Amino acid sequence: MPLRGARRPPVPQPREGFRAIGRVERPFGLRGEIKILPLTDFPERFAADALVFVRGAERRVRSSRWQKGRVFVALQGVGHVNAAEALRGALVEVPESDLPDFAEGEYYIDQIEGCAVVDADGASVGTIREVLTPGANDVYVVARSGQKDLLIPALRDVVLSVDVEGQRIVVDLPAGLDGAAASTSAPVSLAPVDGDAAMSVEAEAESEPAPELTDSEGAE
Repeated sequence: MPLRGARRPPVPQPREGFRAIGRVERPFGLRGEIKILPLTDFPERFAADALVFVRGAERRVRSSRWQKGRVFVALQGVGHVNAAEALRGALVEVPESDLPDFAEGEYYIDQIEGCAVVDADGASVGTIREVLTPGANDVYVVARSGQKDLLIPALRDVVLSVDVEGQRIVVDLPAGLDGAAASTSAPVSLAPVDGDAAMSVEAEAESEPAPELTDSEGAE
């Protein structure tokens, strides 16, 4: 299974109409097998006979195996180390049309990252640069100009509204939040990720999503 809570290096954006499920790190062995950093919480994406796209070419998975948070994959048409080397750094993609539909209030992690964060009064807090999954709840890592990153727990009583189209998240920051990332409050509902430049996460399937509020409600 994919590692949870580990940092990932930045990855290129997937092509329009596609979503990244992994990134090729390097060849493995001499017969064309590749080592992939998974960007998905769905291991079946790499199961034998699964169809994926690498550098724009459709490839069928011949075999795969997991080890220490990485998946080692043999692809049809890639039978030599030189062919595998040509895929180094490439995204492994699937069409967005293959993705499941999610309920209102559920989001892909790559939709959350990059969003501007403001407080209930509309004042800027920063920009979400990463989502961590340490355990009880997800944590937004918010980059702030001239200050250390702020860790915001993805909890209903903290995250007031999420507007992924407008890339804006309204939060109510408790006093002394800096460095606090755990709570027993209900987590915000986040969908399993097939995403780019994000942390691999699992859905909080039993939790309720943060309420969708208007700007006026968020300012109360």
